[in-house]
Amino acid sequence: MVFKAYDIRGIYGKEIDERFAYSLGKCLGEKFKDKDVLVGNDVRFGSKNLLPYFILGLSENANVHYAGLISTPLLYFGTKGKYDLGVIITASHNPPEYTGFKMCDKKAIPLSPKEEIKPIFKFYDIDRSVKEEAEKLDLDNYKVDVIEEYKKFFMKKFDKDFDIKIAVDFANGATTVAEKEILKELFDDIVLINDYPDGSFPAHLPDTLKEECLKDIKKAVFENKCDLGLIFDGDGDRLGMVDEREETLRGDIITAIIAKEILKENKGVKIIYDLRCSKIVPEIIEKFGGVAIKSRVGHYFIKKLMHEIDGYFAGELSNHFYFKEIGYFESPLLALYYILKIMDEEDKKLSELNREFNKYYHSGEINFKVSDQKKVLEKIKEIYKNCKIEELDGVSVYCKDFWFNLRPSNTEPLIRLNLEAEKEEILKEKVEEIKRLIESMK
Repeated sequence: MVFKAYDIRGIYGKEIDERFAYSLGKCLGEKFKDKDVLVGNDVRFGSKNLLPYFILGLSENANVHYAGLISTPLLYFGTKGKYDLGVIITASHNPPEYTGFKMCDKKAIPLSPKEEIKPIFKFYDIDRSVKEEAEKLDLDNYKVDVIEEYKKFFMKKFDKDFDIKIAVDFANGATTVAEKEILKELFDDIVLINDYPDGSFPAHLPDTLKEECLKDIKKAVFENKCDLGLIFDGDGDRLGMVDEREETLRGDIITAIIAKEILKENKGVKIIYDLRCSKIVPEIIEKFGGVAIKSRVGHYFIKKLMHEIDGYFAGELSNHFYFKEIGYFESPLLALYYILKIMDEEDKKLSELNREFNKYYHSGEINFKVSDQKKVLEKIKEIYKNCKIEELDGVSVYCKDFWFNLRPSNTEPLIRLNLEAEKEEILKEKVEEIKRLIESMK
C-alpha cells in the first residue's frame, strides 16, 4: 500500500519501480493535460532511476519542467504561483532503500495520494521502446532554474549579520545543493558536515528526530565551540536543532520560541500547532497576543488549515515549521532566521531559551505494536472517561496533572503515544500505566 496519507512511498524495486513511475507519470499527465508541471528529485538512487520513466510518462500529455536535485521546500517555492503541479521524487527521512512522490498544486497545497491520486491511478506496461526512450532521455531539454529566486528570497530576509557560529549537518541529502549555497553566503563562521549528496546516506539516516542521527552534529558543535547546530532531513523539509551545550530542542519547543518572536510584530495572528505539542505552545501563543489553533498531525492537514484560516505560522513536534510569508509551507531556513533573531534581540544563548520553554515533562513519541488499533482507543476512552476527551486525531485525554494523545499509524500496525505531565514522576508513572494497558490488550 504505497498511497499513504501524506505522500506515495515504498521500497524501490519492490513496491515502487520504473513501471510504477511511468504509470504515475501517464496518469498525472492525463489529469494535468497541457498544463505545466515542475519536477524535482532527491539524492536517492531509486529516485534518480525512476526520474526518466516518470518524466517520459508525464510528458506525453503535460508540459514538463525539470528543476534538478532540490529539496522539498524548494519544490514548493518553485511551484507556487507558477506551475499547475509540482512533484518531487523523494522518500523524505526514510532509509535509503525507499523512494516515493510528493505532489502539490499551484498554491503549494499537497495533493492527497489516497483521495486524489489513487482513484485515477492505473498501471501501464513498459515495452522495449519505452525503456529505450527512458534510457536516452535528455533531462537538459526540460531544465529550468528555480534556485536563483529562492536564494534571493533568503538573502533579502536575512537583512542583518548575526554574530554567531553555527554547524550544519546536511545528512548527505537534498539540501547539499541550494540550501548549502545559501547558508555559506549568509554565514562567515560556519561548519559544514555530511555536505555532499549521497543516496546511501553514509554518515547516518537522514532523520532529525532519532538521537543516533544527532551524534555528528553534537560532536561538531562541541569540537568547534558553535552557538548552535542544525540538521536537515533527507528532503529538507524538517529542521532539527541542538544548542551550544549539545542539548536537543524538540520541535514543539522550537515552535514556541518562533511563535514568541513572530508575535512581537504580528499581534493577533493565528498560529497552528499539532496536538502532540507541549502545553507551553498554546500558552506562549496566547500570552504574547496570538490565537492558538490546534491541528491534527501531518503537513497535508496543516497546510490546508493554514489556507482556510489564514494561519501565519505553524509548527509540529516532528520538526516541520510552516510560514505564511513564503507560501504556507515548510521553511527550515525561515525557522533558523526567527531563532537567530530572538537570540540576538534578547541576548540569550539557545540553551537559555531551551530551558525557559521546557516547563513541562514530555515523553516524546512512543510507538506500540498492536493488532487492533480501534479496540485500544475504545478501551482507553472507557478507562479515562472522567477526563476530558477529544478525538481530533486518535484520542486525546486531558486529566488534572497530565494529558496524552494516542493515535493510530496510517501505514503500520502501530499506535503512537505522546504524554505530558506537570512533574517528572507523574510522567514516568503515567507512561508505565498506559504501557501496561496497551500490553494487556495485545
